[in-house]
Amino acid sequence: MVAGMAENGELTVIGVSSGVDGFEAIATTAQQLHIDGFAHIADMDGSVWAAFGVFGQPASVVVTSNGNVTGHMGDLDADGFADLVERARLGT
Repeated sequence: MVAGMAENGELTVIGVSSGVDGFEAIATTAQQLHIDGFAHIADMDGSVWAAFGVFGQPASVVVTSNGNVTGHMGDLDADGFADLVERARLGT
């Protein structure tokens, strides 16, 4: 679902890791979780997480093109992520 939205240009996905285990660990984990098809960054100082209120993984944050930010701490299935995206679009 996420991949489809990204392919259609509806969504840009960026993975954010704490980076404490290093860049190689980020790449390995992304491959193991089958989420290596999009960009990942290492948030070495925690500033990205802090800016969006993230305090641990897993977490999802959706930022719309008009600046709405909606987040969820914890796991999400495909339906849950679709709901998160829709809530961000609606600004709720």
